[in-house]
Amino acid sequence: MKLLLRLLLPLTLVLAFQVTGYGQAAPPAGLRDRVAMRFDIVALQQGVALVPREAASTVRMVQVLDGVVTVDGVSLTGGQLRDRLGADADLVLQVSYLDREQQRALVTGGVSGDTGGAGATFDPPPAAPAPDTVERSEVRRGDIIRFGDEVTVGRNERVEGDVVVFGDSADIDGEVTGDVTVFGDELRLGPDAIVRGDVNAIGGNLDREDGAQVFGEVNEVGRGRGQVNGDWFGDRAFGGAWSRVWGLGATIFRLTVLILVALIIAAFGRNAVERIAARTVAAPVRSGLIGLAGQILFLPVLVLTVIVLAVSIVGIPLLILVPFAILLLMLVALIGFVAVAYQVGGRLIGKFGWNTTNVYSAVAIGVVAIGLMTLLGKLAGLAIGFFVALPLTGIGYLLEYVAWTLGFGAALLYWYEMQPGWVGSRRRAATAPVAPPPAE
Repeated sequence: MKLLLRLLLPLTLVLAFQVTGYGQAAPPAGLRDRVAMRFDIVALQQGVALVPREAASTVRMVQVLDGVVTVDGVSLTGGQLRDRLGADADLVLQVSYLDREQQRALVTGGVSGDTGGAGATFDPPPAAPAPDTVERSEVRRGDIIRFGDEVTVGRNERVEGDVVVFGDSADIDGEVTGDVTVFGDELRLGPDAIVRGDVNAIGGNLDREDGAQVFGEVNEVGRGRGQVNGDWFGDRAFGGAWSRVWGLGATIFRLTVLILVALIIAAFGRNAVERIAARTVAAPVRSGLIGLAGQILFLPVLVLTVIVLAVSIVGIPLLILVPFAILLLMLVALIGFVAVAYQVGGRLIGKFGWNTTNVYSAVAIGVVAIGLMTLLGKLAGLAIGFFVALPLTGIGYLLEYVAWTLGFGAALLYWYEMQPGWVGSRRRAATAPVAPPPAE
């Protein structure tokens, strides 16, 4: 009996192979369904191409040619393939183990022509030419974020992350697996560019050439190419969106520094600040004219002084004092501005009935009040528009200039009156109050 079984078993296997003659050409059961769930299968002359179905995939195409696996034109080992494809690597490897007839069966489903079954032969349609793939040999992993600096992604580069640019342009010729966002400048997508996420051009132009592929949404917010309107003029006057944000931040920072410096000056020179503030009220026109004359004559007097000191042997060593003299003059102007801020803050405190007589509060409130119109102009440029921002900003700068000029003139006047010697004595005598005449 055992001998009979040993003779029948080989005979049975031979008959089975004859009945299922095409079985050797068929892929393993269920493999085609599993591959088709993850990839679109395209027949090639020497193998197959697998195109991921997921739009968010970081892989453009996998090619299996004569058992060699390439991903986006780059040959990978088994370990590298698992790093790129993850769980899909096992499916690709199984496809690479198939012979050419079995790989064709993945495309045709195992049936060719009008008949199927045992002995069916495969006669697939002419193989589609392999798509023109661009080799991305350089990989940059992680997001790219730039402030005021241009970003360029070359044709042979792939960025595995997002690209975000503030205040400058982006030139994309390669592949970006995430989103591309540009604020306030131009975004260009070259003919070989691939963006698998969204493309956002905010406050700038989007230049998308033929062939550029975007798998996500395309959003263009702000000025477009050739647009001439209020926003276009506003961009010319105030810059792009990022420039406006930068301008607002710079104004806030400048006022904050002025408040801190003003508080220091008020702490160490309160007497001088109060006296200069009194002169801005007693003689505002005279102080303003002196301040304006000081600004006009500053550069000519400085140049003349340097020339005179340079041509004289005695004056050459004194040239080292010129920078200190300039710093001293700037300090005088700063003290004058603090005096004006002290006067303005004191008036506001009195008008609104605030319960404080602190010199520091008066100085801080005065600095904010002087710069408030400029700050409102910057806010309007960011939130409302050009036609509101321009007059507010212009008025704000004018008010600040008047405050600096008036304070500078009052400080020079105070310094002149405090000079020792006959000049100061005559000046103090001229400004001294006149005693009332005696009663008869």
